[in-house]
Amino acid sequence: MSAINVGEVYYFVRKRRSEAVAEKWRHLCTVLPMTIEVPTHDEIWQAALLKGCYAISYADAFAAALARKYDCPVITGDTEFRSVAKLEIDWIDRPA
Repeated sequence: MSAINVGEVYYFVRKRRSEAVAEKWRHLCTVLPMTIEVPTHDEIWQAALLKGCYAISYADAFAAALARKYDCPVITGDTEFRSVAKLEIDWIDRPA
């Protein structure tokens, strides 16, 4: 998971739920079986390219760039990802 998206989840949870739930997410990031990647210069350029080509947020562009890099799906409920070519998506609460 991109470090950009880890921070995005944190602020989203804090705004929509509570500081306590956001801090629980922060702790889970240290124990869940996932790797948090700080974007390299090349990944920043890839995310910028995706943002320039598709109607997605800049943070979502980092998720898409990382998924393309590792040839794996983005796990999301955000329908913005539908517009990104050559991107596999595993839907949470699959949109209609």
